[in-house]
Formats: sequence, C-alpha cells, structure tokens
Amino acid sequence: VDSKGRNVAQSIPDTKIRDEGAKEQAKNGNNNSDADDSFSMFSGRAFASEKDAEELATLKEKMEELQLKLREKEELLKSAENLRDQMNAASAKLDEMKHQVSEKDGSLKYTQQQLSDAKIKLADKQAALEKIHWELMTSNKKVEKLQEELDSVQTDISSFTLLLEGLAKTDTAKYSDDYDTKPYVFNHAPDIDNMDEVECQKIEEARKAYIAAVVVCKEKRDEESIAAAANTRLQLQSLLFKSKNANL
Repeated sequence: VDSKGRNVAQSIPDTKIRDEGAKEQAKNGNNNSDADDSFSMFSGRAFASEKDAEELATLKEKMEELQLKLREKEELLKSAENLRDQMNAASAKLDEMKHQVSEKDGSLKYTQQQLSDAKIKLADKQAALEKIHWELMTSNKKVEKLQEELDSVQTDISSFTLLLEGLAKTDTAKYSDDYDTKPYVFNHAPDIDNMDEVECQKIEEARKAYIAAVVVCKEKRDEESIAAAANTRLQLQSLLFKSKNANL
C-alpha cells in the first residue's frame, strides 16, 4: 500500500501483469512446446516402432507362410520324385512283362507250329495206316480166294486122278477081253504111258508149286507173292485142261 492508500498490487499496471503472464505463459508454452516435441518425437518413435513391429510381424508371418509353402512344395517335389521313380519302376516292369509276353508268344507260336506239324504227320500216318489196313484186307480176300481156288483145284486133281484110274482099269479090262492071254505089245503103247506119266508128273509139280506159292502168299501177303500164286494156279489149270482134252 502506497502513501496514497492505494494498493500496490493494484497499482501495477495490467499491461505489465499481462506481459508477465504472457512471458510466463510463453515460458510455459516453450516448456510445453519442448515437452510436446519430446512427446511427439517419442510418440513418433513409438509409433514407428509399433509400425515396424507390425510390419516385422507381418513379414515374419509372410516368411512363415512362405516357409510353409516351401516345405509343402518340397514335400510335393519329393512326392513327385517318388511318383516319378515309381512310374519309372512300373515302366521298367511293364517293359519286362512285355518282353516276357513276347517270348511266351514266340514260344506259343513255335509250339502251335509243332502241334500243327504233328497233326499233319499224324494225319499222314493215319492215312498210311488206313491204306495198309485196306491192302491187308484186300490181301486177305485175295488169299481167301486163292485158298478157295486151291481147294477147287485140289478137288479137280482128285477128280482127274480118279478119272485116270478109271480109264486105266477100263483099258486094262478091254485089252484082256480082246486078246486073252496072248500078249501083244503095241509099239506106241509105251509112248502113251510115258506121256501120261510125264503129264501126271507135270501136274503134280504144278500142284506142289501152287501150294507152295499159296503158303508163301499167306506169310508175306504182298502183291508179288499173290501174283506168283496166281501164275502157278494158271499153269496148273492149263495142264489140267490139256489133260482132260487129251483124254476125251
């Protein structure tokens, strides 16, 4: 309070007070500004750090995803390699099987060819066997026919022998009745007797030859023996016919 009784504080001009307040405020403002700058810087750094952390987390997440994909691709690659190896093994096995099938086809074709050849040979042998069987049957029939003819010839020989014996007895009785006991020798009689003996000998030889030929034919049963028997039969028949005609 001054001497005039005024309050000193009140006597201080408002301007001064305002100036002081402004200064103080400015000071405080400067202080606040520095604090704000520090806070802003810190906040910026914190924000940058947070952003970096987020980006780092994002990058880390992406890296993990890439690593996961890489592992998946590696697994797929291994699977593909395994599948390729399996395919190669299967292809090699298939080639081996094809080779085996080809060999078996070749062996089968060779066996079929051998079977076909064997069938042809069997058919040829069957035909030859049937031919031999037919020839055997024919030969048997020819032998049976020759046997029948032989029996017939033997019957003819027996009949002819009986006829000769009958003629001989008749001639002997006739000569006895005509000439009694007076012997008369005809010059031609010995010739006739000799001729009959020769004919009989020829007939007997022909008969034996025919019988022997028939026996050989029965044993061999071939065309040659059958032809030989037929020839001897014809010779025998020819002699018999000549003898019969000569005695008629």
